[in-house]
Amino acid sequence: MVEEDEGFISESSTHSFQPPDSQETQLQSLLADYPDLFQEPKGLPPLRTHDHKIPLRDGRESVNLRPYRYSGLQKDTLEKMVKEMLTAKIIRTNNSPFASPVILVKKKDSTWSLCVDYRALNKLTIKDKYPIPMIEELLEELVGATIFSKINLRYGYHQI
Repeated sequence: MVEEDEGFISESSTHSFQPPDSQETQLQSLLADYPDLFQEPKGLPPLRTHDHKIPLRDGRESVNLRPYRYSGLQKDTLEKMVKEMLTAKIIRTNNSPFASPVILVKKKDSTWSLCVDYRALNKLTIKDKYPIPMIEELLEELVGATIFSKINLRYGYHQI
């Protein structure tokens, strides 16, 4: 009978415990130091030197799909969201020959998230092909890093 090795994983930290009030104070200080990062978008991003283009396969026509059917509640919510984005000038009216339908996805807090269905456009797009980086190389770049963060900026994708 062969015995299997047993092991365990342990994690320790040299950081001292901070009471929630201290963490809240630090967070408020951080938000006050960078107010421009945490505010609602106000308009479209500035013009860049290069316009973003989506390369399509030769001989393909533009994608122009009709909207999905929505319930009354979803339609009202969608119209409200579009009106708010137009008022905030983070979107604008457009006469493009391209049109993709949108769907509303309910979030955990019972609000709606607007998602654009680009599957038809993706089928016609010429894909950029780059080799996938090796995980070992990526991990080597993190050597010595001490702080990792994730910031979720609301409506951040409109700034691309």
